[in-house]
Amino acid sequence: MRMSKSAVQKLGKRLEVPGEAPEEALMQLEELLIDYSELLTAARGVIDELCDTLDWPLSVTHRLKTTDTLVQKLQRAKARGDSTNLARVQDIAGIRLSGNITLIEQDQLRDWIIERFEGQGHKCSVRDRRTDPMVGYRAVHVIVSIEGRYVEIQVRTLSQDLWANVFERIADIFGRGIRYGEPPDSGGEAVGNIIRMMEGFSARLYEVERLAYTDDAKRDGREATLEAQRPLLAQLREMLRTTEDITGRLST
Repeated sequence: MRMSKSAVQKLGKRLEVPGEAPEEALMQLEELLIDYSELLTAARGVIDELCDTLDWPLSVTHRLKTTDTLVQKLQRAKARGDSTNLARVQDIAGIRLSGNITLIEQDQLRDWIIERFEGQGHKCSVRDRRTDPMVGYRAVHVIVSIEGRYVEIQVRTLSQDLWANVFERIADIFGRGIRYGEPPDSGGEAVGNIIRMMEGFSARLYEVERLAYTDDAKRDGREATLEAQRPLLAQLREMLRTTEDITGRLST
């Protein structure tokens, strides 16, 4: 039997208590994730159908948060004094679209996604992290409400996606909490400098990407806009290789 919103909220309250989560609560969480998995499969089908109609260089992936990740998220919020309603968590099920597209094309893709899901009777909301970045993270998120559950669809340009991958590797090394503005687990001020450097790099990338909205870019075409990003993308790829190498050596 499907869990009600109130039951999901009560489950979240049990899981957010610091320490090892009760086995019974973890089993309930696993059942909830099965429900989300079915929704994710259906939503992925909608996205795949949309992408089949486009001749765009898009990569599509999807993921479901694990029980461990969800428990950590709830307990981390509780430790900050910001208790989270599990029934309202929007990124349990996620789909990611990324590709070598401009900001204008990102807007178009966002609108087409909303059109597809709203055409099926689902409500959608948008969180534009391009103008409101979190610790430098930029993307467009479309939140789809399906039968009282949420699927988060992240739409990223190539620059946004590469930047996020680099920052993920940095978080693997110094603590996942830095993605939410929390202090690093180790490294102190040196890591703080790295984070500020990444935030500055994100701002530079966004300024270059905004060429897509200028009159010159419209006259010269999308290739001119994408060409202007290539030196920064090369730097990001080198940063990604470096951080992946450090992560690999730390894990051995």
